[in-house]
Amino acid sequence: MIAPGAASVAALSGTVHEAMDALHALQQLASQDPSFAQALKQTGSTHAAASLARRHGLHVSSEALWRNRGRHGLPTWRG
Repeated sequence: MIAPGAASVAALSGTVHEAMDALHALQQLASQDPSFAQALKQTGSTHAAASLARRHGLHVSSEALWRNRGRHGLPTWRG
C-alpha cells in the first residue's frame, strides 16, 4: 500500500527535476548565444524572462526563475 501523499511527493520531485533541467538548458543557451544572453539580461521581470525562454523553445516558469535568480541577469542554482 502506498502511503498517503507519496504520489504527490513523487510528482513534485518530477516537477522540480523538470524545472532544474529547464534552468540548465536556459543557462546553456545564454552561454552559447550572446544575443539571447543580452535579451535575457534586459528583461524587466521573471515573467518576461520566462516568455523569452518560451520563444526559444525552453519551458521554464517565472517562479523557477525567481527562486533561482542570480547575478548579471543569468539564473543560478546550487550544485
